[in-house]
Amino acid sequence: MQIGIIEDHLLVRDSFKKLLELQSGWQVTIEASSVAEAKLAVTLEQPQLFIVDISLSDDETGLTFLSYLQQRFPDIKLIVASMHDGDPYVNQALRLGALGYVSKRSAAEELIDAVKSVAAGRRYLSKDVRLVTSQASCASVEQLTKRERQALPLFAKGLNAKQVAQELGMMPKTAHVHKANIYAKLNVSTSFELLKIAIEIGAVQLDELA
Repeated sequence: MQIGIIEDHLLVRDSFKKLLELQSGWQVTIEASSVAEAKLAVTLEQPQLFIVDISLSDDETGLTFLSYLQQRFPDIKLIVASMHDGDPYVNQALRLGALGYVSKRSAAEELIDAVKSVAAGRRYLSKDVRLVTSQASCASVEQLTKRERQALPLFAKGLNAKQVAQELGMMPKTAHVHKANIYAKLNVSTSFELLKIAIEIGAVQLDELA
């Protein structure tokens, strides 16, 4: 697996690289210290996954780079590794497409697990991360069928329709229908919004994302 890193502290970037490349088949192919440098590199070579710091000694932040990748290279999976482990940074990063969010305080223990989870299409939030949830409408949740309630936490964790179908023993087309119904009934448009509702109603626990 090819991995990119945008991190303006050389020692941190080097430690991430050494940690990641201990895993068989993993290679850090992009190392950038600024958004401009990372944008140039990713136009030449696209890794499967990018680890992004938010606070950079640059005019542009890691959030800007997340938005850029989502628009230009949506297939690249995204993990934020940051000292900022609460609102509004976590919510913004997840809204901009990050599947994983790791606090730098626990990165040495959790970065490998985060990369494995996100590479497989699952969400990962480290234990230090504080996610601000929304107020879900119980009336809206009650509109869901039994099967839709079973599918809701799976979609909220970032699984795609094929993965949900395998988990629940149904056809992928049926899982797609359930997803569309869930999003419509709960009036959400992203898996991040769905995740906030799933946490609020207890369908997903934060420790399930770590």
